[in-house]
Amino acid sequence: MAAGPAVPTVDVSLIIPTNSMHRWLDRAVESVLDQDGASFELILYLDGVELAPGKEWASDPRVRLIRGTNPQGVGHALGEACKQARGEFIARLDSDDVALPGRFARQVAYLREHPDTVAVTGRAPWIDEEGARIGAFGHSAGSDVRGKLLEQNVLVQSAIMFRTADYRAVGGYNPLKQMEDYDLWLRLALRGRMAVLEDDVVEYRIHPDQTSRGVHPRASYVRTIFAGRKNLAESLGKSAVSQLVRNTAFRTALYMMYYLPPGFIRRIRTLTSR
Repeated sequence: MAAGPAVPTVDVSLIIPTNSMHRWLDRAVESVLDQDGASFELILYLDGVELAPGKEWASDPRVRLIRGTNPQGVGHALGEACKQARGEFIARLDSDDVALPGRFARQVAYLREHPDTVAVTGRAPWIDEEGARIGAFGHSAGSDVRGKLLEQNVLVQSAIMFRTADYRAVGGYNPLKQMEDYDLWLRLALRGRMAVLEDDVVEYRIHPDQTSRGVHPRASYVRTIFAGRKNLAESLGKSAVSQLVRNTAFRTALYMMYYLPPGFIRRIRTLTSR
């Protein structure tokens, strides 16, 4: 008989994947280790990179280092890291972002108080290379934003926390080249509410070295996203015609994000966030 899921040993497994020992990694790790109000482990997935010497936080018993010797992208890295999670909940943080004080306590409390909710994020103000705030995502808070997911990805991956049991029930992260987060949210949303808190829970760093860029509108993973949007629309009782309109707008946005210069896109996002 196959063994069942392991009994959680901590409240939260926080996952940070990285393929670089860049200058913001220390701040990201320290912001997690400073969390209180919940027991946790920090799983740092080293995606084809060696740990730099002199990292005192590496000896903290709450830190677990997992080494990936064959880099295959962030979707694969997240899937491998989440397999090792021992927490009741899984949370994410990008290696150049900052978890704000009280993040774990707020999100754990919310999920326990709302058993029909499978995932929760919060506000994620933008910061620049030096940590100064420069804007914010324009997504609205709410106790159930699944309808918004039919339009676009309104959940900031670096700010999310979800139930480990639900994550495993939907098959976890797919090793997509891009949009691995949106793909997962669309599947998790079939199991329950997705919430966005009013609170600031992370600071999201904007800098020239970011690897993310516009998604190619005709990539195979985009077809995966459209299939997920269709499934969620049907689950929520939305008409095929209304979803066709939303999909047309979404595809238009993908073309704009891919073909317009990245600097121009950043300026637009900054202006519209104010």
